[in-house]
Amino acid sequence: MGREAVTRLELSGVGHAYLGRTVLDQVHLAVGVAEIVALVGPSGCGKSTLLHIAAGLMDPVRGRVIRNYRRHGVVFQEPRLLPWATARDNIAYALKRCGVDGRTRRRRVREVAASVALGDDDLDKYPLELSGGMAQRVAVARALAAEPDFVFLDEPFSALDVGLKRRLQDLTIAALDEGGVSALFVTHDLAEAARIAHRIVVLDGRGQGLIANRRLPDRPGRRSERQIFETVQDLLTHDPAFLHINDVGERD
Repeated sequence: MGREAVTRLELSGVGHAYLGRTVLDQVHLAVGVAEIVALVGPSGCGKSTLLHIAAGLMDPVRGRVIRNYRRHGVVFQEPRLLPWATARDNIAYALKRCGVDGRTRRRRVREVAASVALGDDDLDKYPLELSGGMAQRVAVARALAAEPDFVFLDEPFSALDVGLKRRLQDLTIAALDEGGVSALFVTHDLAEAARIAHRIVVLDGRGQGLIANRRLPDRPGRRSERQIFETVQDLLTHDPAFLHINDVGERD
């Protein structure tokens, strides 16, 4: 079986520094086909920096990134929508950049909007007219519109209330699963990681790479609330790698 059939993303010995100070070092990580990996660690340990390097938004100081996919999408903590464009046009933006014709764009926008529970009326609204949850749904739809093989998610639900967060988590899980999309998901919320991911990896707070790699039981979207709660409690109570993930560090 060839490399492309096994992994979608590989980080090999990745390291980074700001103003000569090391913030990441010797990070080795592989994400498989249709696999969702959650990246957790102490606040400020470099989770977002690592995601940006993996997505090609930043260059590492050391190591290499191998991307075995055709295209990717990115969802940030803030929706980052174009304020002068409707939700429909925001979602269609990547399709236009890919040269997709108008008829196909309109069909694809309707499909991906429906997958995150956006209606036709919602699509005609401008960002200022959207609630926070709706704007983030538009951002997720935009990332999925061009049918990526891989999606990078940088704490996209952290600003939402609990009920809305769970709803959007479930919609995102379903959309990724339907398309067989791989994902790297940065979060500070261990319960969110246990809900969304196939696997959780822990980034060391001192810049020494990944210190844990834990595969979760069952599949995302199929775990009960009780199962998620018990998984989190077990990790926090019995797994030393998770003892300090809520500590506040100094790195971005």
